[in-house]
Formats: sequence, structure tokens, C-alpha cells
Amino acid sequence: MDDTINIYCYVYAGGKLVQQNDGLWKYIGGQSKGIHVYKGMSYAEFTSRILEKFDISMELAKMHYILKFNPKVIQDLEDAGDLDNVISYSDNFVEVYIVESSCLEGVEENLPTTHVANRSLPLVLSSSCASNNDITCDVMLQSRGFSSRCAETDYTPLESDRFREAILGSGHTFKNAEEFRNAIYQMSLGGRFQYKYLKNSPKHMSVKCSIELCPWKITAHAVASNEILRVHTFRDNHNHIAQDQCSSKLKVSSKRGAVIVGDVFRTTPDYLPRQICKDFSHDHGVGLTYKAWHIKEKAKERIYGAPRDSYMFLPWLCHRLREINPGTLAEYTSTDGHFSQLFVAHAFSIQGFMQGCRPILAIDSCHLSGPYKGALLSAIAYDGDDGMFPLAIGVVSSENYEDWYWFLEKVKHLLDEFSTP
Repeated sequence: MDDTINIYCYVYAGGKLVQQNDGLWKYIGGQSKGIHVYKGMSYAEFTSRILEKFDISMELAKMHYILKFNPKVIQDLEDAGDLDNVISYSDNFVEVYIVESSCLEGVEENLPTTHVANRSLPLVLSSSCASNNDITCDVMLQSRGFSSRCAETDYTPLESDRFREAILGSGHTFKNAEEFRNAIYQMSLGGRFQYKYLKNSPKHMSVKCSIELCPWKITAHAVASNEILRVHTFRDNHNHIAQDQCSSKLKVSSKRGAVIVGDVFRTTPDYLPRQICKDFSHDHGVGLTYKAWHIKEKAKERIYGAPRDSYMFLPWLCHRLREINPGTLAEYTSTDGHFSQLFVAHAFSIQGFMQGCRPILAIDSCHLSGPYKGALLSAIAYDGDDGMFPLAIGVVSSENYEDWYWFLEKVKHLLDEFSTP
């Protein structure tokens, strides 16, 4: 089996799914238990693990899941393909909801009543609500009342409101401290408050609200001797006066903000900083300036890796170029473990120059942009149609005598080697 992706799965059963007025789904009632799932897990094994935790009949129930990049759409979990999507598109945990057939009407009936509330029409309660306990009805009543007020005042809930439940409670696990810090930042963005760390280490995390005497506090401890953190203390209630709420300014961290826009960059690589500013203002109520560019760079780094890490692949890259295209020249130099120079001349370029180009070479250079700058050197020939034909390229630190001499020496060696009968 392929267990390279192993995540924690929260399974909810015994309750019902209700769509809130902001379009997000919430599971009300029942109980939750956890199981571990992995990439390649069979659907039969998945259901058997659930049946070990709950005394239910899968023939009378239906499973659903929600992907984090589209939390307003609920999807059915019916076969191995759906299970693979759940695991592949989740990070450190996933939530699966089990709804019995008798409660399926409640899911569907809640949709039209939500739309009724948005149009500020008289409240209509479904028959399934009347059969549930008072707590469920109260929650639905409060939700509809809030929606009615929103319709009257043209208030639109922020997208960041869904981050209020980035941490579900005591027992919630994270694969490392960095994931825990990201969740704390998302909660502050959704709850519109500032926080500070009392302890900030991979083994012990303690966070509290910045407002004095506010009871909000979350602590997490490492599980055994590994990097996994489990939430220990979870006090998710604030006690702020209006003055504190108005004076609270959210901290915008480029490192944490990159987590918020990471999914957008995966689908839209040309996501511009000015669009990030607009989306942060519209979705989260936070104004950005120059930090939008830093958020973009950090998001790209999370997806594609840091630019400095790519230099570690140079030995492998040169080896593969020579292996795949015999006759290719690919060499690099380093100083004290740091990259210095790179020379590449593909075999097909060498053969094309020797067989179909004029025996004249033109050399040129241009400056490189990016975090490490440098210069790109090139040797170019002209073919029979006066078209430019690249022979070799070099990447060096700058245009100086030593780098030019090294590059031309490589070109001379190339010509001497391949022009000899």
C-alpha cells in the first residue's frame, strides 16, 4: 500500500447537516470519533474502520465530505474514487459526515428555508426541525434571524468567517508546529483579534488573546517524541469591550498570508499582487500594501520550493543532460559549497553548428532578475537562412573578466573537440 499520505479523519455520526446562511455547512448533534486514513486505502477498509467506531448500518446512511478550497459544496463519499479525492486534496486532517437516510430530508429541506430567510419572507420551519431537540431549532432560528438582518442592511459575511473553526477543540492534532501556527493565524483572521505566544516551541505551544483578562487561550503539546501536536487546552471564548474591538488591528504576516492564498496560486499562477490586495480587503477585511508582493513570493515558495533549494539539483541536472543526450556538455563549478558557474551546450546544437552554420560566432550577455541576479552568457551562430542558432549558454555571477574567460575557454574546448576529424 502507498502510505506516503497519512492523515487524521474526523468522522461525525448521529446528527444532521445544515447549510448556514453564508453558504457553509455545519454538522449539528451526534458525536465524532477519529480514524487514520492513508493514500491507497480501499473503500471497504475505510467503512470497516468506521463501523468499528460507530454502531450504525451503512445501508441506511450516506457519507459526505467537503473540500477546503470549496467549503460551500458538499459531496458524496460513495466509492474508492471519492475516498482518494478526500485524501489527496486534504492537508493534515479531513472531516467525513454520516447522515442517516431519515435525516437526508433535513439537509434538503434546510436549503429552501435558507433562501426564504435571505428574501426576508416569513419564517418557515421544516417538519424535521420540529422533531429535533430545542437546541437544534434555536441554532437554526438564530441563523435565519441573522440572515434577515443581513438582507436588510446589505451586510455580507466575510470569507474569513470560516476560519473561526480552524481548530475544532481539544484533541485536534496537527502534523507539526508550523501547521498549528497557521491555524492560529486563521482563527485570528476569522475572529478579528490579536494574539501572542506564551510558549512557542515544536514541543509546547501556548497562545492567548492580546487583550488583558480575555479568557481565550489554546495550548498544544507534542505527541510522544514526534512532531505531531495535539491541542490540550481549548478556551474559545473572548471577553472584549467595544473599545478593544475597535482598536484591534490584525497583523498581516506574509508567511501566514501565503497559506491563505496558496490554493489560488495552484490554479492561477499569474495571481497579481494588486488582486491579492483586493481579495484580502473583500474576503477578510484587511488592507494590504507592499506585503501583497511578499505574500505572493511566499505562496510560490510553498508550492514550488525556495529558489535557493533548486541549486541542489544542479549535479543531477547536468548528469541527466549528458545521459539523455550523449555528446552534451554540461558542467558547473562551486566555491565553498556555493554555486559559481554553469555551462551547457546541447549535443543537437553542436551537431547543427558543425553541419549547417557559418563558422562565425557571436557572443552576448544579459542580466538575470530574481533573488540572486547574475548574468547569462551566450554563444550564437547564424544558419544558412541568416537565422540565429544558439550553440552554448553560461550562467555566471556577473560580467567580469574571469567569468568571460572561463566561458570562452569552454567554447574553445568544445570547438576543438568536435572539429577534430
